[in-house]
Amino acid sequence: MIPNVNNDSGNKDEGQGNSASDLSASFLKLLVAQMQNQDPTNPMDNNQLTAQLAQFSTAAGVEKLNSAMGNVQALMAQLGGMGTAAWVGRSILIEGDPQVSFSDGEEESGTFSFLLGEDAETVTVTLTDAEGNAYTAQLKGVKSGVKTFSLDDLQNFQPEPGPPQDREYTLTFDAKNPEGDPPKISGLMQEQVQGVTITPDGAVLHLLNHEPIRIGDVVVIQK
Repeated sequence: MIPNVNNDSGNKDEGQGNSASDLSASFLKLLVAQMQNQDPTNPMDNNQLTAQLAQFSTAAGVEKLNSAMGNVQALMAQLGGMGTAAWVGRSILIEGDPQVSFSDGEEESGTFSFLLGEDAETVTVTLTDAEGNAYTAQLKGVKSGVKTFSLDDLQNFQPEPGPPQDREYTLTFDAKNPEGDPPKISGLMQEQVQGVTITPDGAVLHLLNHEPIRIGDVVVIQK
């Protein structure tokens, strides 16, 4: 039994923290008090004492390692954000439903992109105008990856004769194979990077026509 261990007239805040060093200091104060007041006929167990000291030493080492890793992560985030600043003014592709229009001249109609998880025998493209009118068309034998097509590449429009070419359409996609689960497919929107904010959690990209996004939301960086 340790009598009057807590009757310390010194600074009451000393050794009251939760860090490994504070806990170790508190432990050493208790240890000294216990040694001063131990029963000579029943001394402390040296093995138990050694094990407790080893535990505090390990805890202190882990705490220092975690602190060092946190500093490294913060530095890497800052360096990554500085590199991302070079994206200002460039176009990127992010997940979302693209909006495109047919050409009214000899030039190729608007292009669109999507991300396909695996090869698909058929990709069905649905074009929906502002009034809710929907038309479907197909692409055959599409390989996996980021793919870009023109509206002129679409075939077999339904219902016939197909969508009027004097308006803008929002595109959605569906992929199928004769066997197995349908491949995952996501539409991609093109956006332009207007600015970059560097935060402790990484870079935030400010876009021309979209809310800010994290760098991990970027699918493709374009020229």
